[in-house]
Amino acid sequence: MLAAAEAGLGVGVVLLDLGHDTAGALLRRGERAFAFVHGRQAVVRQRFTLAHELGHHVLGHGPALDTPRSIFAGDFDPVEAQANAFAAELIAPAPAVRRVAAELGARPVTLELVVRAAREFGLSAQAARIRLERAGVLRDRALIARLDTEIAAGLHTSLAGLLGLRDRDDSLARAARHLPRLPEAAHGSALEALLDGSASGVEVARAVGRDAVAVARALRGL
Repeated sequence: MLAAAEAGLGVGVVLLDLGHDTAGALLRRGERAFAFVHGRQAVVRQRFTLAHELGHHVLGHGPALDTPRSIFAGDFDPVEAQANAFAAELIAPAPAVRRVAAELGARPVTLELVVRAAREFGLSAQAARIRLERAGVLRDRALIARLDTEIAAGLHTSLAGLLGLRDRDDSLARAARHLPRLPEAAHGSALEALLDGSASGVEVARAVGRDAVAVARALRGL
């Protein structure tokens, strides 16, 4: 995901603690775009949040500040829905979901298939269940309801442990262990100085040529 964002799309990725009210953001500075991701949330959520912010970028949306609700709780804002659809297809394309389901061979779909698909694509169990439905693999409404109940009860976590399945240790997971993480484009910037404590908010405002009150308000959002 980091390579797709930075090398593929030229979007710098910033991982840091954004607080419980913010999951991610897409900000622009001139010709450059930066995706901010809450680096303290579960890595499966970080992965989806980053893909969501890339959706805002690719689809030409304006700057975005996303709450956990707007990404993970079914917010019906059409812009957020578009970014979510992009994220889901980027991480788990429907043809790939159908191929993996066929390889795993569970008919009807079981919680084990959901858990294994989640591991395959680096998604949460709930997101994997939804992708199986959207890809046409899972159609039975009663089965969907049962799987959702099992996931809500945390049975997927116990099952993943029994199967010895762990989330992939990719570059995003490794970066999240050493916060804050800044892209190369931000090294030596006012943002880096603020995060490492060598500059105050007032100094950052001066460096970027903005009003100190406005910058303080923006920083509270981060």
